[in-house]
Amino acid sequence: MTAPTRPIRSDSAWLLLKAGTRQKMRGVMLLYPDKLVGVPVALEYWGIVLGGLIAGLAYPWGNFTWALVLIAGLWLGGTIGRAVDRRQAIKAVGDPEAATIIPLDLVTGVRIDRSTRLGGMVSIGTLVVTTADGTEYGFRVRGLSGSMQASLAAALARLGREVRATTGGLAITPHPAGDGA
Repeated sequence: MTAPTRPIRSDSAWLLLKAGTRQKMRGVMLLYPDKLVGVPVALEYWGIVLGGLIAGLAYPWGNFTWALVLIAGLWLGGTIGRAVDRRQAIKAVGDPEAATIIPLDLVTGVRIDRSTRLGGMVSIGTLVVTTADGTEYGFRVRGLSGSMQASLAAALARLGREVRATTGGLAITPHPAGDGA
């Protein structure tokens, strides 16, 4: 039995596609050296709501300072919730019922699907990972989904997989036959 490893990267994400269905859950996306994991947890969002509520009620209303305290409460609540989410997600990795685990050996493609909102003014990227059986898993990562794609490509390359950039994303070639690796 191998020692547990720490994730290479973790990001808050919407888990959009799970085993081919359109389930939409808030969660955390964890990238390990040998697997990609999606865990549904939502304490970050509860932390934002509760932090804003507590800060907004604890300070007298009606001036500019109140708005700053409210913003600080939102930020602090989200930061605390995100840290708790990451811990819970890392603990859930060992439970296949609590997490969607995608072994990197099964990944055959990675792409970023873009959708637009507000008449094309806002573009939202969804990182879509395709496995050997054709199943697609989607992760709408908060922030830059392209940097998560680069981290995923680097992890696949470390496993000896050939990663090629294409117009549609990344194409991943399995280990060469007879390589012995």
